[in-house]
Amino acid sequence: FLTKALYDAKKVHFDEPFMRLVHQGMITKDGAKMSKSKGNVVSPDTFVEQYGSDVFRMYLMFMGPFTDGGDWNDRGITGIVRFVERMWNLMLTPHAEKDSDELLHQLHLAIEKLTSDIETFHFNTAIATLMELLNLAGKDGISLKSKKILAQIIAPLAPHLAEEIWEKLGHRHSIFAEKWPE
Repeated sequence: FLTKALYDAKKVHFDEPFMRLVHQGMITKDGAKMSKSKGNVVSPDTFVEQYGSDVFRMYLMFMGPFTDGGDWNDRGITGIVRFVERMWNLMLTPHAEKDSDELLHQLHLAIEKLTSDIETFHFNTAIATLMELLNLAGKDGISLKSKKILAQIIAPLAPHLAEEIWEKLGHRHSIFAEKWPE
């Protein structure tokens, strides 16, 4: 309504608020639609308190394709917890002098893949790409420059984690003020 009114008043040049509408899939519990009457609703508050909002968000994104949804499993979130802990620990380790050629190649492929995956709402494959990159970086070591890029490409998926990492890497402004890596 607001967009249509602003368009009619010639305050904006577009008459639709979105270029496209994408609906998220349904999250189920033990194969059934969650509902209070069935008593199978999972409260996010408990998980956010225990693990943080980034872990909860990333678990929902990693469950499967965004438009398909998925079946909630309380134990499934631990994989994302381990990933976030490993990411945090890697960022706090001493920087490598130089990245391996393989790591640089995989980092550039990851930038391209995440750019595409985020634009097309393929968050699960974006997170899988980050997990693979993290495995390689943990094995080979990672330079400060590459740590910064890694923080930037995880930011849309785990904004609080990315901001904390960005600050630990010596920045005082928001990671979201940075240009997306190419």
